[in-house]
Amino acid sequence: MPESGKTVLVIEDDPLVRELVREALSQDGHRLLEADGVAVGMNLFKTRKPDLLILDLRLPDGDGLEFCRKVRESGAAAATPVIILTAQTLLEEKLLGFKAGADQYLCKPVAPQELRMWVEALLRRVQFDKEEGDVVKAGELAIDLQAHLVRFRDQAIPYLTGKEFDLLAYLVKKRPKVVSRKDILSKLWHQVSVDHVVDTHISNLRRKLPPEVSDKLQNVPGVGFRYFEERS
Repeated sequence: MPESGKTVLVIEDDPLVRELVREALSQDGHRLLEADGVAVGMNLFKTRKPDLLILDLRLPDGDGLEFCRKVRESGAAAATPVIILTAQTLLEEKLLGFKAGADQYLCKPVAPQELRMWVEALLRRVQFDKEEGDVVKAGELAIDLQAHLVRFRDQAIPYLTGKEFDLLAYLVKKRPKVVSRKDILSKLWHQVSVDHVVDTHISNLRRKLPPEVSDKLQNVPGVGFRYFEERS
């Protein structure tokens, strides 16, 4: 069942693309906020606090990647799901998008059904985190699924994207089991054929986590990844 009635901010300078997004998402009852550039978009993001963001990369007054990075540094709103919707189709561009903190990267032209599917999937993930109300612990690491907060030795670890948070929580829950890239992609991205996406997010996580935590995030060659700490 769709997670209806949410507020979606669309930052896109092409009015035809905004119209496509508006028509697609209105079918699920979502409220749309629209901006044709970075300045208006950031103002709406800060004042209206949307539930999800759809973002173009090439905007007349700024860079969509930098906008995404600022979202990931915005405190309580840092976990807002971000979909990049762009005409940039190169793998290198996609990797830059994920490194900047995007949860999904869609190329234009996008089928309305596919856009709706990803919007609903990301909104369900947020709703599930809120409803689960659980704290996953591994030693001195605590992952609060409801507050979308990671703490180590009672100190918050900031700036994790939604996908980075989900990836860390998933590996910690599965510890010490090794999880394959295919299983991670299927569970968190709902697909199995996106090159380098898991490795990129693991690399980003390691840079953001304290050494005592990042050292436990291990790559097992030819198998997958694990969080290596025995359950107490």
